[in-house]
Amino acid sequence: MGQLTTDEPGDYTVALTGVTGKTGSLIAADALARGWRVRSLARRMPAMGEWYRMDWDDCSSWWPGFAGCDAAYVLIPFNHPGAAERTPDVLRMAADSGVRRIVLLSSLDADGAPAGDPLTEAEDALVRLDVDWAILRPTWFMENFSVGSFGAMVREGCLRLPAGDGRIPFVAVHDVAQVAVAALTPDGPRGRLPLTGPEAVTHAQVCDALSAAIGQPVRWSHASPEEFTTLMKVRGFSEEYTRFLIAALDDVRTGRLIIPVTDIVTRITGNPAISLEHFASEMAATRVGEGS
Repeated sequence: MGQLTTDEPGDYTVALTGVTGKTGSLIAADALARGWRVRSLARRMPAMGEWYRMDWDDCSSWWPGFAGCDAAYVLIPFNHPGAAERTPDVLRMAADSGVRRIVLLSSLDADGAPAGDPLTEAEDALVRLDVDWAILRPTWFMENFSVGSFGAMVREGCLRLPAGDGRIPFVAVHDVAQVAVAALTPDGPRGRLPLTGPEAVTHAQVCDALSAAIGQPVRWSHASPEEFTTLMKVRGFSEEYTRFLIAALDDVRTGRLIIPVTDIVTRITGNPAISLEHFASEMAATRVGEGS
């Protein structure tokens, strides 16, 4: 599943939003390696693909990048004020421009999201369109511990979160990108695709794996919501994002949210989902390569 079926790969054109981000950059690299034409939809010129200027605040800039494309990858840009609410309009314009296959990066949080939430609004908009669609619903990224929200804490040697003994089947961005590329192919998977790693683990287990891989201690410490708010504020994160993390981690900590492990990564890509230990070893190798 997920292999290109067109006779001339160079004729297959995909439009990618978020091409400078975690998933988008990997998707672009894979798509180019397959011989596809890649349109990178962004406000500024990206490192890969044909640049088509797209500004989420300017709807007149949306159509040109999508027109003439076979497939599109769309993420919900929560870090851009107002853009998340515009995602349904972007999806509709992509379909109106002739895109026949659309892959949306959503989140497992969509399952419990209230009506009117940008996640549910975007998903509902996509499923009503007359296109082949796939909705990726990944759990928390492993990369949060390297380049993401909690990377600075890991580098400082102490991960302090209001997470208790809650378990999360963290997923690697690489696996999410691989599933996305498969879903972009003409015969790719469709529907809602919950994506997880191979095992649900506690944050203490994360610290143990990271410590063993990098050869330096990374301690785990449960933090109160107040302590965590202060830690995140010092690191430049917004209060809104911090409140979201506190609520999400508390749901896992208390057992109100139990995230089941899925085998969708393996079934779609043909490869086992990246384990925490493998991720930790790759992270350690990167740190060595960077001289840290």
